[in-house]
Amino acid sequence: MTTRQDEARLAAFRAFLARKGFSGALVLTSDPHLCEYVPERWQLRAALSGFKGSAGTLLVLPNELALATDSRYWEQAQRELPSGAELIRRPASDLAACANWFSERLPAGSVVAVDEKTISYEDALLCEEAFAACGLKFLPTAFDWSGIWPERPKPVSSAIAEMRRPCVERGEKMRAVREKLAESGSIGLLLESLDDVALVTNLRGADVPNNPVFEAELLVTQSRAMLYADAGRFSDALLEKLQREAIDVRPSAELERDLAKLAEQGRILVDPSTVTVDLLEAIGEERLSFTKPNPVAARKAEKTSEELEAIAEAHLLDAIALTEFYAELDERLSKGERLTEWNAAECLHAHRARMPGFLDESFPTIAAYGPNAAMPHYQPFAGRSSVLKPGNLLLIDSGAQYDCGTTDVTRMSAVGMPSEAMRRDVVLATRAMLRLLHLKFPVGTTGAQVDVAARMELWREGIDFGHGTGHGVGYVLNVHEGPVTISPRATRFAMAPGNVVSNEPGIYRPGEWGVRVENLMFVRKAESTAFGEFLAFEPLTLCPIDVRVLGRPFGELVEQLNAFNRRCVEALRNRVSPRALAWLEKAAAPL
Repeated sequence: MTTRQDEARLAAFRAFLARKGFSGALVLTSDPHLCEYVPERWQLRAALSGFKGSAGTLLVLPNELALATDSRYWEQAQRELPSGAELIRRPASDLAACANWFSERLPAGSVVAVDEKTISYEDALLCEEAFAACGLKFLPTAFDWSGIWPERPKPVSSAIAEMRRPCVERGEKMRAVREKLAESGSIGLLLESLDDVALVTNLRGADVPNNPVFEAELLVTQSRAMLYADAGRFSDALLEKLQREAIDVRPSAELERDLAKLAEQGRILVDPSTVTVDLLEAIGEERLSFTKPNPVAARKAEKTSEELEAIAEAHLLDAIALTEFYAELDERLSKGERLTEWNAAECLHAHRARMPGFLDESFPTIAAYGPNAAMPHYQPFAGRSSVLKPGNLLLIDSGAQYDCGTTDVTRMSAVGMPSEAMRRDVVLATRAMLRLLHLKFPVGTTGAQVDVAARMELWREGIDFGHGTGHGVGYVLNVHEGPVTISPRATRFAMAPGNVVSNEPGIYRPGEWGVRVENLMFVRKAESTAFGEFLAFEPLTLCPIDVRVLGRPFGELVEQLNAFNRRCVEALRNRVSPRALAWLEKAAAPL
């Protein structure tokens, strides 16, 4: 629901547009680093509309308002948007749909603006093309938010430190970047994505919710690297160490000047999808060399054996926390205690927070009971949360950031005795997950191709789901990491050994229940045959699948299910409390 403050901010924004001579504006879910989890200071769309979903584009006219978002958020948007606002049931990335909405309401030649600090160079070009096709002008420009959002939160300024287990030395990463620079004939590489900056520097912070990164830009040349951040956020020892390694920490205000100066000497390499318009204007288009993805992306996606070992430790810690949580949840529900989705999410957080090396949740926990679980990205709040009543399913999709890795897992629980139809859906989703987990595929296979393996299990029953089957996962970085995805819409980026990906097929019945079962896994070499090299998946998740929620019979793949649960029990048996061990033995009993 919108508040009076939301309404006041929207009115002030419309007044700003009028003063500038703009007919309308796009307000993106974005920030100057194009983060998935946007810092509070840059949650502009939410500040103007009241819609708090993690994806969506706001379309603003003097007397009309609309939101473009995908099916994950339709119900939430209808609850939170102002009265009279239109819901465009299209993904925020559907630029043509946004352009058409404006063209139906504005005369030809009208100017639609966007904050240049929140849009990538690539998306700006695509928007210009889409709006021009509708007879409109699209203009990235500077927005002054001070008069629109006077109580805007201040930037977070956390301490910046070296990560505990870098696995690959910073110098080695810099050498790899410089090799790519030499190959491209460019004199510098600009990185604005916070994940990329954190990966290359082996530094971590806490500026962004759920992602242990820090706000900074990195400019790498053959002789030095410039890290644009407040030096006061580093220890003296770390500053000295970086200086010895030819990394200068400079104020962010100097970045545009340095870019312009460097561009006089040669071309600067950028990924147009990860750098914002305002920075590229400082360089000049004629001085740019484009690459997509940037040289860091593949290195980020292909974890080393040492990184995979660390990630496995994170999953063991997470499984201990999850097992202790589910044991407590079972006990409290069996005693008839009144619990809500929010109570469950808080309880899980408490168990994770006790684990050594815990940093944060890797995304806001989705604890969704009954009909709420039919919304894939539902999120409970303290004052708005369903009671866990007997007779339905509880879906919990959650993850954590540890100093040795990032996790993401979804499990289903029975509250009381769900219907056989509900339990049958859990079986289908579980079998779909196992089908993909045990897939073998040739080198060069893309995420779009392997996606079918999970869906076929559901297609046979006339069932499908609207989201991707899997996403890449970072190493103590973003839980959603490109360029690897498992989806019908996946890029041509081939899967490779060391890729860490999720596997999360689901079934969603609006107004009734929702089901999703998710494990993380990594890609490994499988075998070499006369037909070429083959790859396979190896599971990382160690939380068992609770067999008590499964309908009977389980059918095909029952041995794979038993083997998965047996692996979890063997890993956890000597590491959990007696209460959790009792839960483990019941939940993971062989079928």
